[in-house]
Amino acid sequence: MDEKVKILLFEDNPGDAGLIEEMLEEFADFQYEFKTVQTLNEGLSLLKKNRFDIILSDLGLPDSYGIDTFLEIHARNSRIPIIILTGMNDEKIGVESVKKGAQDYLVKGQVDGRLLRRSIQYSIERKKAEERVQNLANIVESSNDAIITRSLDGFITSWNLGAEQIYGYPAEEILGKPATVLIPCSLGNETQKITEMVKQGEKVRQYETSRLKKDGKVIDVSMTLSPIFDISGELIAISVIARDITESKKAEEARKKEIHHRIKNNLQVISSLLDLQAEKFAGNEIYDTSKVLAAFRDSQNRVISMALIHEELYGSKEVSILNFATYLQKLTEELFRCYNVGASGTEMVLEIEENIFFDMDTAVPLGMIVNELVSNSLKHAFPGGKTGKIQIKLSRVISEKFEHSEIKDSNEACKGTSYVLIVSDNGVGISESISLEDSDTLGIQLVTILVDQLDGELDLNRASGTEFTIKIKVAENK
Repeated sequence: MDEKVKILLFEDNPGDAGLIEEMLEEFADFQYEFKTVQTLNEGLSLLKKNRFDIILSDLGLPDSYGIDTFLEIHARNSRIPIIILTGMNDEKIGVESVKKGAQDYLVKGQVDGRLLRRSIQYSIERKKAEERVQNLANIVESSNDAIITRSLDGFITSWNLGAEQIYGYPAEEILGKPATVLIPCSLGNETQKITEMVKQGEKVRQYETSRLKKDGKVIDVSMTLSPIFDISGELIAISVIARDITESKKAEEARKKEIHHRIKNNLQVISSLLDLQAEKFAGNEIYDTSKVLAAFRDSQNRVISMALIHEELYGSKEVSILNFATYLQKLTEELFRCYNVGASGTEMVLEIEENIFFDMDTAVPLGMIVNELVSNSLKHAFPGGKTGKIQIKLSRVISEKFEHSEIKDSNEACKGTSYVLIVSDNGVGISESISLEDSDTLGIQLVTILVDQLDGELDLNRASGTEFTIKIKVAENK
């Protein structure tokens, strides 16, 4: 023991107290502070104000006698180890005190300095070990996971509150029963195989399987099985930690179905886009190879804009909403790479308000709109190797009245948040011959269709370069 040990002695006999102190002076191989009190009340008062590492107590004090002396001290100071000092005729009381929580008892007249020193040291260390064990037991008991111990022949020997909550059996009902009561009949051979692995010293981690509750319901669990060895290294039992993953598996299954549904819908969108692209070349006997390649690249970018959404969803905890700012960053980086403009000097500026999340019904069409408009700027805004700036702004609008009749209807039907998306460049500008209402370019047609799909408004400003403004409202119940 490196730190100074603080010892409190309850003893009303000055001769006995002096003898204890002499023994410590002669045989203690550790530093200590020693304090003696002659009454129970004096000692309890001192314990309230000071920290002690161990208590030595005679059971016969002026204000208390017998086992009650120990019980009173222990009740108020249960974390301090206590050694009982008894007379030769009081050994039974000493034994009873140990049963009720004392660390040791010593018989006056039979104790020497070495025995006293050893008892003090062992009592302090034993108390620390008991507290560590108790802390571990508290952790086990408070865990939401089922923590079970079973013997090598398959019987349940320990069962925490988490196991009761998961399986429905109280400890008094399940202890001593075979672990097979928790296993569905269809998995009868599973236990033997896993048990043999653990008996070989292996640890089985996060093994997903099914288990049977008391009410007969089958649940999905993730289990970790570990061998338990005694102090000599001999295998004596198996520890099983199980977590109920039934709801998480249902959620994962729902996530997969949702993603499958979205992918199916988006594949239909891709098919329609390719049909529109094909119509541009229908009836032409001679094809301009560069135009065909450009058309394929446009189609590729449209697919990428949707694929990136699914990539973001796979990487998030939410199955149907995504952070649109993160998505736009990746989309624009991909477009710059695709059009090979990374080193050209053209600058991309994103001004996206934080914490804007959209569901799939909004994210897919809005992402495709950005794809079309940024692609259009990259292809046409800076001819002849010129450079410039492309800017994307997206923000919430506190109060906005849209002229679009469908938006007015939806505003009355449900509450929502309004957003403004602006995609602009400072390039040569879009031709005056191109009209939003009657355009023969697939990109502009697609943007118009998608804005209508979102019940939004689309505006084009040609004053300085090109600036598209899209206003939408996203309903809260979407």
